Amino acid sequence: MLTRRRFLGNSAAAVALPSASSLLAAAEVRNRYRNPLLAGDHPDASPIRVGDDFYLTHSSFDYAPGLLIWHSRDLINWKPVAAALPIYSGGVWAPYLCEYQGRFYIYFPSNQRLHVVHADKPTGPWSEPIDLAINAIDPAHVAENGRRFLYMNGGLMAELAADGLSVKTPPRKAFEPWPMPTPPRMECTCLEAPKLLEHNGYFYLTVAEGGTGGPATSHGVVSARSRHADGPWEFSPHNPVVRTTSRKDRWMSVGHGRLVDTPDGRWYMTVHSYENGYRTLGRQLLLLPVEWTSDGWFRVAEGITPDAAIPVPIPGAQQQPLPDPSDDFKTPELGLQWSFWHEFDRARFTAGNGSLVLQAKGTSLENSPALTTPVGGHSYTVQIDIEVAPGCASGLMLFYSPEHATGILLDEDGIGVRLANNYVPSRVHKGATRATLRVVNDEQEVDFYYQLPEQPWMRMEESAEISGMHHNVLGGFLDVRPAVFAAGKGQATFRSFRYWPGAQPPA
Repeated sequence: MLTRRRFLGNSAAAVALPSASSLLAAAEVRNRYRNPLLAGDHPDASPIRVGDDFYLTHSSFDYAPGLLIWHSRDLINWKPVAAALPIYSGGVWAPYLCEYQGRFYIYFPSNQRLHVVHADKPTGPWSEPIDLAINAIDPAHVAENGRRFLYMNGGLMAELAADGLSVKTPPRKAFEPWPMPTPPRMECTCLEAPKLLEHNGYFYLTVAEGGTGGPATSHGVVSARSRHADGPWEFSPHNPVVRTTSRKDRWMSVGHGRLVDTPDGRWYMTVHSYENGYRTLGRQLLLLPVEWTSDGWFRVAEGITPDAAIPVPIPGAQQQPLPDPSDDFKTPELGLQWSFWHEFDRARFTAGNGSLVLQAKGTSLENSPALTTPVGGHSYTVQIDIEVAPGCASGLMLFYSPEHATGILLDEDGIGVRLANNYVPSRVHKGATRATLRVVNDEQEVDFYYQLPEQPWMRMEESAEISGMHHNVLGGFLDVRPAVFAAGKGQATFRSFRYWPGAQPPA
């Protein structure tokens, strides 16, 4: 390696100059990205390209606002820009964002019944949901010669009206599952998640099989093609296009794929996956490069695995950290990082000037809709200042569902820790009405801290372990996420929500 002399007063020191090979290596690192793109629970992603812009939405399940719209210019860095469902509309699974004749549509199931919203642009405003009167999940839109079709789980397909807002014919069987080989193990056949693409004279139907949970090798991406949008379909010789092959892999139950291209003709596929050892984070968004074969099929680019360092889709792009969910509550509207469990009642809260005031509802966390924000990372720290009115119970939680949450509480009994089994073993500072609370998630072992006004930080003696708070144990297809709530009487006032990656005990 080359060196040069740097003079420091009367002494000289040798300073290493970077070699050409090290500079090239550094540039190579900058020109690559690593999965996940969206850490934490962002399942069933449905991306599209609009000119030089990319948009996607994903399942919002039992949270509202729902159908969050994300925007990107490079396919690897995403920012939330809108929500297509501003109020609670029931459990929303596997939506399908698409564009047809200059108008945008999201087909989605709500409480396992298909609906559609539409807009002039991906950022909205979006219409009110329209009930399509079909009991199904996982819809997907495709059109051919003015005819529009809606595929759904189980290999069913219905023809839509010309405006795409009602059903012209009832669903019929249009596609049979591909015989997924076992072993490796799978959860079920579970033919679901259809995605459709017209390319070079063929229609491509990509589906998920194997079950989205269960064993690590369960989920997979299966492809078929046809000359017509309504079939008949032939299976790809490369099936399964994607599938976890070992329970030792980092990314488990990889599936639910949808293809998207770049302006210069590169192809990629989004998939979701549980991370080995961290199912509590939910299904995270991954991106894999795709190549087309000479006989017109697609496959994951040779030599690429979900855990590889992968060349960026758009030259010059550099992968950035996810948006910081920290909030000082300076504006009247909540940021898009926030969502309520099972409701969005605008009359319950006021925000602005540095505080969020949430009116109490219900008697405890079990029946009080929590306000949550999803985050990724094996370790992270969250903190918030909470002030409660007489009779109000609040706290900073790690929330999977109302029945399964752990956190540090503040109510008329003082400060205490709720463990994941809903047990509160001890209390301190009875009568306290204001405290800054901190939760440190250190690789799924959780510590709790509090600070009374003008007092030093204190640590609670109890800690929690949350590695079992995930779908395979509890059901629900959910994730563990930070949350606050207000139950009982009066209101809770929240100030200065902070998030840090990594375990950050108070100094």
